[in-house]
Amino acid sequence: MRRAVLGGYAGQIKIFLVLLVVFLAVAIYFNVHLLALARNAILDETGERLGVEADLARAEIERDQMLRGLAAPAGGAPYIPPTYLERMARRRGLERLDIIALEGRVVSSSDPARVGGGDADLAADGGHRRRRLLAGFTVVTPLDRPAAARHATLAAYRPIRDRSRATAGFIRVEREVPALAAVDFNLRTIAAIQAGGLAFVLALVILFARWLLRPYRTLQRAAVEAAGTDPAVAAAADDAEALVGAFRGVIDKIRAQETELAGLKRRAAGAAGTAPVEGERLLAGMSSAALVLAADGRLVTINAAAEALLGIDRRTVPGRSGDEILAPHPQLAALVRSALRSGEGRSREVITLAGRDGRVCHIGAMISPFRGDAAVAAPDGAVIDGVVCLLTDLTEIRALRERARLKESLAALGELSAGIAHEFRNSLAVIQGYARLAIHAAGKAAATAAHGAAIQREVGRLQAVVNDFLRFARHETPYFQDVDLGALAADLAAAFRADPRHEGIAVAIEGDMPALVADEALLRQALHNLMRNAAESFAGPGGACNAGDAGASGGADAAAPATARVVVLRAFASAAQKGMVRLEVEDNGPGIPVDSLPHIFTPFYTTKEGGTGLGLALVRKVAALHDGQVEAESAPGNRTRIALLLPVRPGSPPAIDLVA
Repeated sequence: MRRAVLGGYAGQIKIFLVLLVVFLAVAIYFNVHLLALARNAILDETGERLGVEADLARAEIERDQMLRGLAAPAGGAPYIPPTYLERMARRRGLERLDIIALEGRVVSSSDPARVGGGDADLAADGGHRRRRLLAGFTVVTPLDRPAAARHATLAAYRPIRDRSRATAGFIRVEREVPALAAVDFNLRTIAAIQAGGLAFVLALVILFARWLLRPYRTLQRAAVEAAGTDPAVAAAADDAEALVGAFRGVIDKIRAQETELAGLKRRAAGAAGTAPVEGERLLAGMSSAALVLAADGRLVTINAAAEALLGIDRRTVPGRSGDEILAPHPQLAALVRSALRSGEGRSREVITLAGRDGRVCHIGAMISPFRGDAAVAAPDGAVIDGVVCLLTDLTEIRALRERARLKESLAALGELSAGIAHEFRNSLAVIQGYARLAIHAAGKAAATAAHGAAIQREVGRLQAVVNDFLRFARHETPYFQDVDLGALAADLAAAFRADPRHEGIAVAIEGDMPALVADEALLRQALHNLMRNAAESFAGPGGACNAGDAGASGGADAAAPATARVVVLRAFASAAQKGMVRLEVEDNGPGIPVDSLPHIFTPFYTTKEGGTGLGLALVRKVAALHDGQVEAESAPGNRTRIALLLPVRPGSPPAIDLVA
């Protein structure tokens, strides 16, 4: 029984808590003991000093008697006037100074009220202190501190001897010791607080033990009852062993009941001649879109993913023809009809569907026929019960592949064009050198100098084209870091306003400027190119008008007149694609012709006089280096918007469902 109590879980918890209380009690005891030792050391030192003070007072009294020629009565203590003792006590900072006879009577005192009375301290311990004084020792009394008082006094005794060296009386000095009183008071207070705290902790330990063990005991009783174990046997066993045995009994009972229930289901299914099918629950748990069609073409069921992808209301599906329901998606309907007609499956089919929002989606389709005992024959003789169609949205995957191909194309183009541009720049350097020599040698020939200057200007323009071309062709390794879009947009807007070529064009900053990790230099160059293109668009036909600056707030378009020339820079988190940031530059210029819009990101394609055709190509390259993409839309005669769609952190594209 003792082993069960001490070895069980509850017994171990109790032992631990008891040891914890004992440890606290021992720690408190040693703490108070050390404080008491410190107080006693201070008391001993103060007592020694007070004994020295008593000895000095005795020597001064004996010397005074000798000088005055006074003699003490035979066998009695010398009589010193109280006024003399009072002056001596005040001079030495003593609380009281007494002359005491051998029998303990106060002969003289600085406190006249004590004269003639007995000394309580000498008579308190049965004469032990008196015997020590007669033997010539100094006696120090214990600290005298009234209850609940913050002050205390300490007294010391010394024997007074006559000329024959015989003890004739005692001198008693008493001094107030406030520091020692404070130490004693604090020691007693700390001891009382720690004793009370220990009692409080003991009470908490008892309550905590009950609270901690209550759910365990409740669980143990419930497990024993559920397992059908004899409570007496469980109580005699170890707590943990009894609990484990009870749970094993519960698990065995559950397994037996499951076996019995499975047998009942099999018997019921055998009696009905059918087996339960969980097809609809299986489809509902799939993340891919799934449709089930019967052999006659009726749409039996669809899951929630298919409802969202195809825009079909599941409540209208039962009993309707698949051709009718899939009429908005003719490619999918044709695949389903073909599978039903031939009885053969289709896999890795890619079709395009138009979503509810008008966005074209690329869908991967897999159609598989299923057969059963009640299957019907397809028109070509195949026996099928219906088809299951699984659809997966491949739009994001195709976009990722296109971006990868774009990066490869840009890299190949860069390697090819870098060599060409290098040779081109060398030739330009030679031409420019000869033009300078011609201008220098022309002297006063104005026409020759003008021709040389024209050559030099044209070479300078070609140098700018080559520099843009090399910037486009150069292999870049982005340096990704946290970018403050707000500060970047403000810098770009300030530089835009400071350029005299942009006079009369307003610039506005809009959006919540989300966090973004990117190469700040490349991003700045791309946005600068877009804003410069937007400003240059106003110089074309239909783009000339006058307006003031709209400031750097989101309300620039509303504040400016209807004919104002405005360039808007926006940055916000994309709602359509999670984990992407959208940077837009929009202008209200004449727009881009419809036939030119597909080619604006092609290198060297330009519709502007003097343009290089590399500004937007550089923007597309920056997007590709950030695992992003660039989009353009324009309403001719109204506006143009070009957007950079970049991941918040390059290398971590949004999650894509790849289940097929």
